[in-house]
Amino acid sequence: MRYYCYNEYDPDSPLADQTGGYVVTKSEAEIRSEYYPYWLKKMYEKFGKTYVDANYCFEDCLDDWIVVNWAWESKE
Repeated sequence: MRYYCYNEYDPDSPLADQTGGYVVTKSEAEIRSEYYPYWLKKMYEKFGKTYVDANYCFEDCLDDWIVVNWAWESKE
């Protein structure tokens, strides 16, 4: 299982440091269950179901999620 991290900002969070930031870690499974259905729906709307099913997979979604969140793969 791969894990990915990104910076979050919420000064009211108990996890926040002095700047209000903290690092969130998500598993590949969490990304698949939380983001993939949304991503797939948007791709279907833009390109059509037949084209998307033939040309895209979860790895493409994961790549987009990484870019959108400025995330990095956790090595720990």
